[in-house]
Amino acid sequence: MWNKNNTSDLLKWLVHHPMTYRCLRPLLELLHIREDNAAYKTWIRFLLDITHNAYLGERPVIWMNAFAPSEIAYGLRAVPFMPEIIASLVAYFGQSRGPIALADSQASTDLCSFYRCALGLVLDDYLPRPDLIISSSHLCDGANKFFHHLSQIYGCPHLMLDPPYNDGASSRQYMISQLKDTFGKTCELLDLSLDQERLSEALNLSNQARGYMEKLNRLRRSSPSPLPGSEGLSYLAGMSFYSLGSRWGVDFFKSLYHHLQDRIAKGQGYLPREKYRLLWLHHIRPYYKNEIFEILAEREAAVSFEEANYLYWPTLDSSDPWGALTAKILSNVWAGPLERRIAAIWKMVKEYRIDGVIHFSHWGCRHSCGGAGVIGDLLKERRIPYIVLPGDGADADNYSPGQTRTRLEALMEMLG
Repeated sequence: MWNKNNTSDLLKWLVHHPMTYRCLRPLLELLHIREDNAAYKTWIRFLLDITHNAYLGERPVIWMNAFAPSEIAYGLRAVPFMPEIIASLVAYFGQSRGPIALADSQASTDLCSFYRCALGLVLDDYLPRPDLIISSSHLCDGANKFFHHLSQIYGCPHLMLDPPYNDGASSRQYMISQLKDTFGKTCELLDLSLDQERLSEALNLSNQARGYMEKLNRLRRSSPSPLPGSEGLSYLAGMSFYSLGSRWGVDFFKSLYHHLQDRIAKGQGYLPREKYRLLWLHHIRPYYKNEIFEILAEREAAVSFEEANYLYWPTLDSSDPWGALTAKILSNVWAGPLERRIAAIWKMVKEYRIDGVIHFSHWGCRHSCGGAGVIGDLLKERRIPYIVLPGDGADADNYSPGQTRTRLEALMEMLG
């Protein structure tokens, strides 16, 4: 008799088989998913390609957390794999409860739900095995501890980046030495040779994508807002984390730039009518089914921009890869003194002509949520309506529909 275990075994076999992802691509093309947005289709192709390569095993697979520069893996011609991104997709498809419940039997429920979801997928053997794990502590204090635990489960090496708090000459030298050491150890552990030309190519591709990101962000100042904030917090932010340093990244951001150009030329906003322009703070949103953006749309409030897509780093100097990656890491406005983040937020408020601000306080993210009160005080002093919206990015059981609607309606009242 066919039972639940048989179904689970078949699904696991399909997930692990590289050919699954080759077969899915033409099937998705036939479904004409988001035919009007080529960038969205590029995102899907990218995910299928990267997952195919991760299971294929022809190149080393390097697991990375979302804030470690993806250029590292592409510069070594390895396959990057980011479990936090996979966890958000699992949540999007309404399948995060099972992995989270499994992880909760071994980890504290205080742990970020993206990590708990990823841990559950690891324990149930749904993810490709890493040859090496590289994580960075900036923005997420728990990352290095979590990824070290994963390295113990898989029995693979774990290399940690620990960027300093301040950005100064001594900090840069310290970060450069860490990067050199990480690259050297990676090459040794994976039997790779450091190809300076390939690393420079990855930085050049990252710069090309960055150029389109910069132009894209300028386009998003347009009124009415051409891109839904819900999409800015999903596939757009995902590609910012995952694709920089690859040709996929260039193609995606170029395509999305032209898509928005076309919408703006036609005077098309993503809402039928836009009355208010909102800024979303924090890098994520709830990815499981929820009503947040529908409630805002009912009130003609557009999420015009998201803190996650703020372009904080300079153009990378491909002739000095260690200095370039150091500059990218240390210029991150969410790391270091809170004043840097506040200055960036105020710049976004002015550039995008923001009427109100939502700070999504994801359960388990102490770093971002710790500054929410200070940020709110500053915005209120400057008469910008502001709310803190408690919630969870991946765990649907931590979502409160009633409380969420009440807080959003309070913001609408403040906006008038």
